[in-house]
Amino acid sequence: MQFKVSTESIITLASDCIILTHTEDKDMLLGLAQQVDEQMDHRISQLIAEKEIKGTYGEVTLLHTWGKIPAKRVLVLGLGKEEKLTIDRARNAYAIAARKAQSIGVRELAVVVSQKYKAIWNPVDLGQAVVEAIQLGTYTFNYKTKEKPQQKIERILVTVDGISVKAVEAGVERGIIFAESQNLARDLGNTPANKMTPSLLADKAKEVAKKHRLEINILDKKQIQELNMGAFLAVSKGSDEEPKLIVMKYFGAPEYKDVIGFVGKGITFDSGGIQIKPDKDMDEMKGDMAGAAAVLGAMNAIGSLEPHANIIAVIPACENMVSGHAIHPGDIVETFSGKTVEIKHTDAEGRLILADAISYAKHLGVTKIVDVATLTGSVISALGHHMTGIFSNDPDWAKEVKTAANLSGEKVWELPIDDDYEELVESEIADLKNDAGFGAGAIQGAMFLKAFAGDTPWAHLDIAGTSWLSETKGVNIKGATGAMTRSLIALAIRFGGN
Repeated sequence: MQFKVSTESIITLASDCIILTHTEDKDMLLGLAQQVDEQMDHRISQLIAEKEIKGTYGEVTLLHTWGKIPAKRVLVLGLGKEEKLTIDRARNAYAIAARKAQSIGVRELAVVVSQKYKAIWNPVDLGQAVVEAIQLGTYTFNYKTKEKPQQKIERILVTVDGISVKAVEAGVERGIIFAESQNLARDLGNTPANKMTPSLLADKAKEVAKKHRLEINILDKKQIQELNMGAFLAVSKGSDEEPKLIVMKYFGAPEYKDVIGFVGKGITFDSGGIQIKPDKDMDEMKGDMAGAAAVLGAMNAIGSLEPHANIIAVIPACENMVSGHAIHPGDIVETFSGKTVEIKHTDAEGRLILADAISYAKHLGVTKIVDVATLTGSVISALGHHMTGIFSNDPDWAKEVKTAANLSGEKVWELPIDDDYEELVESEIADLKNDAGFGAGAIQGAMFLKAFAGDTPWAHLDIAGTSWLSETKGVNIKGATGAMTRSLIALAIRFGGN
C-alpha cells in the first residue's frame, strides 16, 4: 500500500473513491465536503435532508459521481456526535470506510485531512490516525488456495487542506510504521502453532533484527539450563519443541542511564499441560504468544523510527504441552532469581516463564520493565474485550505506560495489587505458588510477577481479553489484534530515560 500526501483539491482528483465525513449533529456539509456536494448537484445534502444520511457513527453511504467530479465514487462516513468525537473513534470510523472501499474494489482511495477538526487534533496525530485506520482496517490473513484473492487498496492519496503539509507527512510516515508493525504482530499471532514454533518465532526475531541492525541473542535449551531458569524450563518440558530465549537490544541513547525492558510471553501453543484446557476454542491458543508478538512488532518499529531511547526485549518462547515429561501439580522449581515456586496449576504457565524473563531482564541492566502477556481469563471477566488490564508497582511508571496507551488509542484500566493480596501467592512449602484457585485471578498473576520485579519500576499488561477478537470491529479484524504494539512503540518514543 502506497501513501502520497498532496495539496491537490479533491474536486480535481481522479481517484477511484474519496471519503467525506459528516457528523450527526450537523444539518449541512462543511468545507470541502460542501464543495463536492455542489459539484454533484447537491445530491449529498439532499440525502441528508431526507435523513438517508444521518451521520451516525460508522455509517457509510456510497454514491457514484457520474462524471460530476473526476473521482468515480464518494463514501460519506458518519462520525457520530461531534462532542463525542475522539482521535480513536475517528481512527475506527475510517477503518470501517476503508473496508467498505476495499470490498467494492477500490484501488486508489483519497482521504481529506483538513482544518475542520484542528481544534480537536493536531495534524501529525490526524495524519497518523488516518493511515493506521486504513492499514489496520483492511488487514487480511488466511491460507486459502482456491478462493479468488480480494482486490486490495493499492494507493492512498492524503489530501491536505488548510493545515501543515509537513506535519501531515510526518504523521503519515509514523502511521505507516506503527500500522505495519502492528500487522506484523497480528501475522505472528494468527500463524498456527505448527508454523510458529519457538524456533520459528526466534527466526522471525532474527529477521527483524537483521532488517534494522539490532543486536540479538537467541539462547537455546542448554544455555537456559546453565542460567538455572527452572520455571521457564518446567513449562517447556512437556513439548518436543525446544525452548528459546530471545534477547534483542536497541541503544539509541547510550548517554542515558535508563533502559526499558520489554518482556513478552511467548507460549506458541498452550494446551494447559496436564491440567488440560477444555477443547472449546483451543485452536485460539496459537495466540498465547501475543505478548511476544507485540514486543517483536514494537522492536520492528523502534528499529525504523530510531527513538532516543534504550530498549532490551526479552521473549521466553516455548510450548505448554502434555506428555510423560510434563510438569505435575505439586512440583517445586527453582527460578533464575533463586526463588522457589510450587506448581499448583500447570495452566498458570505464563507467569512461570515471565518470572525468569523479568529476572533476566533485570540481570541485563534494565531500569524499568513492561511485560505483555495473555495471562489470565480472569481479566476478561473484569474488563471484557475492550480494555487491557494494567498492574504496576510504581505509580509514576504506570502513568507513563497509561499515557502511551492513551496516545495510541489502546485502552487500559489499572487494577490493584495491594499488599493484602500477597497471601494469594504464598506457599507453605516454597517461596511462592503459581495459583491460588478461584478469586482475583488476574491479580494473582500480577502479584506473582511483582515478586520477581522487586523494586524495579514495572508494569504488567494482561492482554488476554484484547489480543484476540471473535468479530471485526473498527481497526480490529477478527482474530489476532496485535494489542499493545502501538503502546510499546509510543512508550519508547516518549520515555527514553535521563
